Amino acid sequence: MKKTMKKISIFILSIAILFTLGGCKNSSSEKDTNKKGTSSTKKDITINEAKKIIKDDKSIFVDLRPTEEYIGWNIDGNKGGHIEGAIDFPKEWFSIIKDDKKLEKELARRNINKDKKIVLYSNKEVDTKIINKLNELGYKDVSVLKDGMNAWAKDKNLPVDKMDNYKVLVHPRWVEDLVNGKKPDTYDGRPYKIIHLSFGKEASDYEKGHIKGALHIDDSLNHIPGPRVLSQYKYIPEDKKEKFWNRPSDKDIEKKLLDLGITKDTLVILYGPNMTAASRCAAVMMYAGVEDVRILNGGIKRWKLDSMPLEKGVNKPVAVKNFGTKIPANPNVLIDLDEELKIVNDKKSVVASIRSWPEYIGKVSGYTYIGEAGEIANARFGYAGSDPYHMEDYRNIDDTMFNYNIIRDRWKKWGITPDKRVSFHCGTGWRASETYMYALAMSWKNISIYDGGWYEWHLKKDTPRKEKGVPKDAPETPKFDY
Repeated sequence: MKKTMKKISIFILSIAILFTLGGCKNSSSEKDTNKKGTSSTKKDITINEAKKIIKDDKSIFVDLRPTEEYIGWNIDGNKGGHIEGAIDFPKEWFSIIKDDKKLEKELARRNINKDKKIVLYSNKEVDTKIINKLNELGYKDVSVLKDGMNAWAKDKNLPVDKMDNYKVLVHPRWVEDLVNGKKPDTYDGRPYKIIHLSFGKEASDYEKGHIKGALHIDDSLNHIPGPRVLSQYKYIPEDKKEKFWNRPSDKDIEKKLLDLGITKDTLVILYGPNMTAASRCAAVMMYAGVEDVRILNGGIKRWKLDSMPLEKGVNKPVAVKNFGTKIPANPNVLIDLDEELKIVNDKKSVVASIRSWPEYIGKVSGYTYIGEAGEIANARFGYAGSDPYHMEDYRNIDDTMFNYNIIRDRWKKWGITPDKRVSFHCGTGWRASETYMYALAMSWKNISIYDGGWYEWHLKKDTPRKEKGVPKDAPETPKFDY
């Protein structure tokens, strides 16, 4: 009997030990799970709670809706715009960005930092996967605005912000509705042309797939091309050199537009694989007098990400005979050397340099055909990208426009403000054209592009130069993540 009782006691003790070990294992797993952030409790805050912290520097509201809704477009009955002060980070980007380090970098670019209280919102609900991901990255204080933007927008006393002229940047669904015979918001029914701009290695992409009805154009409307090797300029006459990289003649611009079937009354939507090139073409068309020119925000990259349909082959343009006004109808869009010289010393104006930091401080020219490194006198740094052919400071990961509030704040820091006459320039006018379109979308009025840029300026030995290096009154020495 004693042996039997001893066996039973040993058996019970063994079971107890197994349960204890199992319990310890589960506890440890829960700690690991919470540490990684793969399991989190959704924490809601109400509209009333949100109102109390909206202007708190320790909090940041993050808009997870598509970019087009954030900047102002009404989509599917949802009110366009965003909670005042909120930063956009569409939920789709969490799927597009596969690398955690890159995701952290993109969040940090928008000041979505780990030491802040993060308040997420969409139109209604927020996917818990996003909350989990942020927890996993080390964001400890993440909340969700209950009922989202829809609830916020119902109260007309709550602050909602948008780009005043957001219609300049159309989105894929808007264009798709247009080509399918619908009347999307802000479209007034006028004849339209969709223009696919591509050149060089990307020129053949048009035939492989383009938006329904789109016509193709290369970069010949953008500029008069010149040699790309500096040594080839040695024996070229000065007057001919000065024409290189500037817009074509007014006569040539008119012919190209008429051949495309474009008049001043045509709505033109430009897109392609290069947002800078499309923007430059848009600026030339506006200079000529086309009254309604728009850009597909994000170009062909955004179109494909939205899985929008493409057609193959070639669409032939039907030429017209009369543009409808004398070119240029808007000469202040693209200004020349004489006008830029006036702006340089005008206290009511500002020369905005849309160049990389090494170009701005005179470390490099940036181009194989510009021998002198330097900058226009009194130029203020307006940001751009890593080199003359990239615009990281103005782009989201899907090539859409970077957060316009951050762009505006950067400009303001350097004295680039809408109360002044602003002249954007770069090396040859392309990067400046992209920022011009963004300033236009922000409803800035007194803006121009100095067409000749640093290329033309450096050819004239008597034009005033900025002293090389960081200006003594520079508000910052920027840090870049590229």
